Amino acid sequence: MGQVKRSPRALLPVAGAGFGGLGVVLIVVGTFLPWFRSGSTRRDSYQAIGLIRFYRLLDGSPFDPLLTVWVGLTPAITLCVVAYALGLRRTAACVAGVLAVLTGTVATVAVVQVDDGGLLGVAGTGPAVTLTGSALVLLGAIGVLAGPGKHHSTSTANTTGGTP
Repeated sequence: MGQVKRSPRALLPVAGAGFGGLGVVLIVVGTFLPWFRSGSTRRDSYQAIGLIRFYRLLDGSPFDPLLTVWVGLTPAITLCVVAYALGLRRTAACVAGVLAVLTGTVATVAVVQVDDGGLLGVAGTGPAVTLTGSALVLLGAIGVLAGPGKHHSTSTANTTGGTP
């Protein structure tokens, strides 16, 4: 019988999908964890966006469109998962990578602003979980993109002994 050997490069998409899958879950969960605090009240990122919009804190600012994009994160991530399941792995990895850069940047800014003193401030839980998820998605996207393409042979058969 022949042995099937897989190149290490052929395992990259599988590992990438695992890291990416865990990462997208952490990003979504992280956005629903506390991001801001006001006294003893904790608000997730969506509640904070609601307050920012209510008080018009970013109206006319170049950051205002970011609020709309942020609210669309969960549907966009869902589309990435569906695209991956339908075999559009590289497309899903590219879009997820862009989303990870966006969420990772926002989460990084929030993480460095965490301060336990005072009545108002940034809560660390949501940004930290989101940042971790973003890093995992980027790692996963790199794994999927660095792996062999769709039409690449992932195994070679070695036969030993005897004549045919």
